[in-house]
Amino acid sequence: MKQWVEIAYRCLPRAGAVACADVVRTFTTEDRFFAVLVGGAQGRERAAHACRLADGVIAGLRQGAPPDAVAETVLVALPQGVHVSLSVLQVERGREAHACEAHVVECDAPPLFLVQAGQPVLLPVVEEAIGGYLVRQCRFSLQEGDHLAMVSEGFLRPRGRRWGWPDIAVAVRRWTDLGCDAEELLGALVRTYQRLNPDPPQQDVTVVAMHVRPMRTATVWTGPPVDAAQDEAVLRLLMTEPGERIICGGTTAQIAARLLETDLDTEPKPTSGWDEVPPTFRLEGVSLVTEGLVTLRKAVEQMEQEGGLETRDWRLDGAKRLARALLAADKVHFIVGLVVNPQQMDEGGVPLRKGVVEGLVGDLEARGKLVSVEYV
Repeated sequence: MKQWVEIAYRCLPRAGAVACADVVRTFTTEDRFFAVLVGGAQGRERAAHACRLADGVIAGLRQGAPPDAVAETVLVALPQGVHVSLSVLQVERGREAHACEAHVVECDAPPLFLVQAGQPVLLPVVEEAIGGYLVRQCRFSLQEGDHLAMVSEGFLRPRGRRWGWPDIAVAVRRWTDLGCDAEELLGALVRTYQRLNPDPPQQDVTVVAMHVRPMRTATVWTGPPVDAAQDEAVLRLLMTEPGERIICGGTTAQIAARLLETDLDTEPKPTSGWDEVPPTFRLEGVSLVTEGLVTLRKAVEQMEQEGGLETRDWRLDGAKRLARALLAADKVHFIVGLVVNPQQMDEGGVPLRKGVVEGLVGDLEARGKLVSVEYV
């Protein structure tokens, strides 16, 4: 299983400001992960320049340019008198399950904080001056369980005094010893800052927390294929996938049970009842089996609600379990059967199932997940 860089970040505006001028941009592909932090901008114009700089960096990285070349290009293009800090992290997932190579570039920015095997690591950076900026860069290896943090300059100045790399490294290590994820590490670092600085910050403060762990995957088969001769091939595709295997649709589940030569049993009714969501089923080798269109639509509603995975009332109905599985996954693959059901078509003759899945895809992609769809 490839490694995944889980990320969480928070921006705290300085006293009197409506919004934080620091800018965070991220994106991920099957093979790479990128995080960009632009900090130190003051005033409306500089904040606008910071946004353009961050977007320019992301555009260059998407085109395949190396982080150091992208950073130099966008910094040189900044207008005279505009000065910001810039941190760029690129992580390449290797072909081997645990291979992960990183490249960090920092331009007048606080150093990256890295904890490996419970110990803070001071990266052996190479420094040079480029366009009036002190640029540090380093290539290094990452492994499962590593924790990283990028912060803006404001994070280093609580109560008007500076606390340095060793202090923050100790704080990161203390929390990572507990096996925290990115969101938990972020919360711990923000609380540490606020404890040291109970008053509103005089500079914008941004914290980006990351955790390296195995990629979580989910494969969802919903709807029979147009050609019934494909049933067995589609089931084989589902059952050979790692991670969560999910079937949405009563007819689809019956096809799978028949081909697997096993029983499809209705699961016990939850204490809260089924409400508006149909029952779920038990099928050997499949993580979750639900009804189709109604459950998919209800899952969309659940995903749109506020609150994290740990704070929502998921109970036991199929829509909530489906939403939870999708939100917990990093990579989701939908296998969508397009067999014609006259009762489940929109006015244009398009299967309603297809439209709901497309809505799910958009939501998941907006959350930074890798999503693919295969129509059969």
